[in-house]
Amino acid sequence: MPMLSQTSIYAIRAMGYLAQQQDHKPVLSATIAQEMDIPRNFLSKILNRLVQDGLIISMRGRNGGFTLAKPASQIKLFDIVNLFMIINDFKKCFLGLNACDGSCGLHIRWKIISEQFEKMLKETTVDQVL
Repeated sequence: MPMLSQTSIYAIRAMGYLAQQQDHKPVLSATIAQEMDIPRNFLSKILNRLVQDGLIISMRGRNGGFTLAKPASQIKLFDIVNLFMIINDFKKCFLGLNACDGSCGLHIRWKIISEQFEKMLKETTVDQVL
């Protein structure tokens, strides 16, 4: 089971596809959906959210489509994933207890894993995923 939501995975894949475009020309959402095997309607919602947050740019018209708003080397995975998931949910009790006092045998281990996971997202850029 992946740690990331399916939406986050699709968003990273779409951003990676845009980053791979050598000419930086706008790419149609239909092209991204087909090339990355992402359901078209679902991708449309993802792309709209990425546009709202300023990670990608949407251009209308004959030569329209989507491009990255800044270089892939400046876009952290955290910036993408945080739009579609609540990262702090990973910091909650591993056993799902409302009040975790840290005394269970998993608490310290899970804290280390969740902190490393967040660190990885904050330190990894889209170009490093390609």
